[in-house]
Amino acid sequence: MKTLQLRLPDGIHSQIKQLAQQEGVSLNQFLVVAASNEAVRQETRDFFRRASSEYDAKAFASALDSIPDAPIIEGDEI
Repeated sequence: MKTLQLRLPDGIHSQIKQLAQQEGVSLNQFLVVAASNEAVRQETRDFFRRASSEYDAKAFASALDSIPDAPIIEGDEI
């Protein structure tokens, strides 16, 4: 495990300290969770950017056209 020294403006420090107390966790745990959430958010964003760059409108339309017509199952109505 690594140690990170972090300088925060007083206002931000007070705010996250209060949030950590409200959550019933240490300031360290609060920051670990916040950093983890941000890393996952950026990984997810990058995944969808890559996936959307490969989007092919014609292939999508073709896939939709290949779905056979079928009666609507009860409970699936809009």
